[in-house]
Amino acid sequence: MYGPYLTIAEINAKYPNTLVLLGNPTRSRQGGTGGHVILHATDRAEFYRLLDGWDDPDVKHLASWYTGAISTSTSSAVSF
Repeated sequence: MYGPYLTIAEINAKYPNTLVLLGNPTRSRQGGTGGHVILHATDRAEFYRLLDGWDDPDVKHLASWYTGAISTSTSSAVSF
């Protein structure tokens, strides 16, 4: 199961510098507006380990979100 609906501002405040998986996210034309936090980790390997063990058929849509600043000198692609 997952937690209550949180806005992106609430997620950023509660989980600083963290990779977050959102269930049933909502969005506007400007981007994501919130969702239910399913799992979170500060380490990418831990995030993938948690994601690998996660399964909930009630969640129809997913989004990942990083709450910290992303360096402009570093770019990477994430695929599932």
